[in-house]
Amino acid sequence: MRTVTLLTLLLLTISINVNAQRRRDEDTAHYRTVPIPAHLLPIERAYGSSSLGSIYFYGGKKLSSPYSLEIPFYELNDPDVSHRFQVFRTVTTLSRLTALVPLAYILLSSNRTGGTYWTVYGGSIAASLTLSIIGNGQINKAVTRYNELLRQPRVGMSLAPVPLTGQLAAGVGVSLGF
Repeated sequence: MRTVTLLTLLLLTISINVNAQRRRDEDTAHYRTVPIPAHLLPIERAYGSSSLGSIYFYGGKKLSSPYSLEIPFYELNDPDVSHRFQVFRTVTTLSRLTALVPLAYILLSSNRTGGTYWTVYGGSIAASLTLSIIGNGQINKAVTRYNELLRQPRVGMSLAPVPLTGQLAAGVGVSLGF
């Protein structure tokens, strides 16, 4: 009987670990080794923002660019949010570099036919817009994930000495999101 119980607990533990690894892209707040910092505020997206660019507010203050979100993302320390922010930075840099392709074509090309230049110019605009849309989609997904993690209930426990008796009093609390 004791071995059956032990084996059942072992199999249950293994299955929980396997399921936790499978759902890595889903909510990982329950497996976090570090609690979510309590001072983090939700990030709001302005009404009328589009996939070409969004305006964000943090703590009621308008941010100058999506790059300003790096600090709250870093403090949250979530791998999915950090990965999406890195993808945003990389794709945005590539978008800016594609704008230099027509300039490079003009400087380096000896064949200056009109149709080829306009093809390169139009292609660089299309590539730049596409990469910009992809990058903004990644930052929007990172903001959504960040806000989802902040909405989750936070559970805490504390022990405090009672002044008159000298004994410890235990307290448990739950904080629900914004």
